[in-house]
Amino acid sequence: MPAATWYEKTDLSSTDMHPFVHPFNPAIDPLWESRSDWDIYRSLAKTFSKMAEERLPETYQDVVTAPLGHDSPSEMAQPNGLVKDWKKGGEIEAIPGKTMPNIQIVERDYTKIYDKYVTLGPNIEKGKIGAHGGVNFSVKEEYEELKLINGTHFDETIKNGLPKMETARQVANAMLHISSATNGAVSQRAYKSLEADTGMELKDISSDREAERITFDQITAQPREVIPTPVFTGSNKGKKRYSPFTTNIERLVPFRTLTGRQHFYIDHEIFIQFGGESLPIYKPTLPPMVFGKHDQKVIGGKDALVLRYLTPHGKWNIHSTYQDNLHMLTLFRGGPTVWISDLDAKAHHIEDNDWLEVYNRNGVVTARAVVSHRMPQGTMFMYHAQDKHINVPGSELTGERGGSHNAPTRIHVKPTQMVGGYAQLSYGFNYYGPIGNQRDEYVAVRKMKEVDWLED
Repeated sequence: MPAATWYEKTDLSSTDMHPFVHPFNPAIDPLWESRSDWDIYRSLAKTFSKMAEERLPETYQDVVTAPLGHDSPSEMAQPNGLVKDWKKGGEIEAIPGKTMPNIQIVERDYTKIYDKYVTLGPNIEKGKIGAHGGVNFSVKEEYEELKLINGTHFDETIKNGLPKMETARQVANAMLHISSATNGAVSQRAYKSLEADTGMELKDISSDREAERITFDQITAQPREVIPTPVFTGSNKGKKRYSPFTTNIERLVPFRTLTGRQHFYIDHEIFIQFGGESLPIYKPTLPPMVFGKHDQKVIGGKDALVLRYLTPHGKWNIHSTYQDNLHMLTLFRGGPTVWISDLDAKAHHIEDNDWLEVYNRNGVVTARAVVSHRMPQGTMFMYHAQDKHINVPGSELTGERGGSHNAPTRIHVKPTQMVGGYAQLSYGFNYYGPIGNQRDEYVAVRKMKEVDWLED
């Protein structure tokens, strides 16, 4: 479905790359049939719930496996890093949460999906929230306050009397009000929880901002610096610049590892089996011979330039700065670019600013060449998060508009990234998983004979 851009919707932008919270505010309504992400999924939930009244009217129970969590007793599940398989008879007993994933029974009522989607549910009031498994705190007071901030539902459904989350603005309000990074009282409560776990004095890190509540109206007027929180390992207390792991060093808070210390060596059986993975080590990419003939069959020639293709973090854009505005577009080329070595360019008659097609079996990118002596021969960069809808011509190979930086890439899952239940390797959302090497690919490169903007 066509999604709105950040100039057409209400949303939040924040990252551990910098200590600020930024808003999205719609400058215009979404164009044509496009809608915000929140509105799209709300419509899907509403339609699906209506269909379920006829097709899935009963309440169902699912058996769901949940991964072993980070900062939990599950990290002791594999002593000495030895993997014993309960599926092999007699090797070890099948014990949920120890020798296999946790098993939970989840109740599904598909007729209630929409009611739950537009509501902040009661579990937040009754339980605790947090991160990493080890930082947990109550937000019961804030939950009650959200009923006044967002209003409550008044009907005969399961959402009766609960805080509304019908609009993206109400969702942003909820996130800001219960987050320990934007609500000073919640931050204090979170540090108190970590004090109980570590025995160290920590509340003073955010005590001077206890009364602060960062609201959407405030960040609309001006981006605000986040409040220190134990969810992150750094601290911006006293106007100090954020740097990771400073609380571990300065306040003796244990690192989130099995021993509480920094780990450079992992003695897990699978890491050892894959050779050299137990210590940080450089491993070159796969050789070009893995670039099969079918990757180049589109052009049929034998003289295509084949390069290693990498997509590092965006240059001058990412997280809270976007390149489809006048400042960014005039700063650098005004559209998608790929960086190429001057030696590769000269050998294949490519000049700076030429339009290129970059492709393999996965997809095609059309972009301008940035010829630079700083690029290593044999390698091409395309800084990621370049916006496809800005100055992207059509592809001669496909007849369609060229793709994004991810068009030629594919996900490679590394077996060591599936290890869980040991040391700091247990599952934590957005904290243990694939990194940039999953996008390490080879591409064929050719000059475009004619630039077609596909305006018809």
